[in-house]
Amino acid sequence: MGVCVSRPDRKITNKTKRSGSAKGGVSFTSESFRRPSSMMVMNISTGAIKEYKQPIRANVAVSENSDNKNCCYYLSNAESMCIGTCMPRVPDEEELLPGRIYFIVPLSYSDFPLSLSFLCDLAVKVSSALDNVHQ
Repeated sequence: MGVCVSRPDRKITNKTKRSGSAKGGVSFTSESFRRPSSMMVMNISTGAIKEYKQPIRANVAVSENSDNKNCCYYLSNAESMCIGTCMPRVPDEEELLPGRIYFIVPLSYSDFPLSLSFLCDLAVKVSSALDNVHQ
């Protein structure tokens, strides 16, 4: 979801560029929801999204947004996701950064490399959820 989604054989023009990606890829960055002072947290299992306007630690966001208390979850920053890598974990004690989108992810996802189709699905889900939040 960050600049890692790139294709070296593709040139990006100002008409097709979605953000400041220098590597020629499509990047879905914090400007997409235009609330630089807040953090968005989406549970990828349920599609539920919550906006935080005050600083919050990763472990608190996970505990507030987990749909199944019997399953282990972790938080992943959308801007750190790259094709072919596993979803990176935000440390439990780290405060979320304003203007960023985070995902609540089941621990079972932590061992599987991300595919382009999965990242595209996430982008569609978060876009739809953000549209509903801002209406």
